[in-house]
Amino acid sequence: MAMPTHTCIDPTDQYGEAEVLAVFEGSGGAISLIAVTDAGRRDILPDLEEVQRQAIRHEIAEDFRGPARLRAQKRAC
Repeated sequence: MAMPTHTCIDPTDQYGEAEVLAVFEGSGGAISLIAVTDAGRRDILPDLEEVQRQAIRHEIAEDFRGPARLRAQKRAC
């Protein structure tokens, strides 16, 4: 079975223009990063600081919550 992936802003790019591909397990608040691949196809996960890893997990979690939040808003209307 393939692991889920998500394109995120590269936390090492000071301008926030580059992207990375995050491979992860879980959803919502329990996200475990497996790999974070940069544009050069290198896994940069071992080089990331915890705050950078948390930023990627947060971005993934926000995207998971987004569709659920929209469904809840539609039901409330």
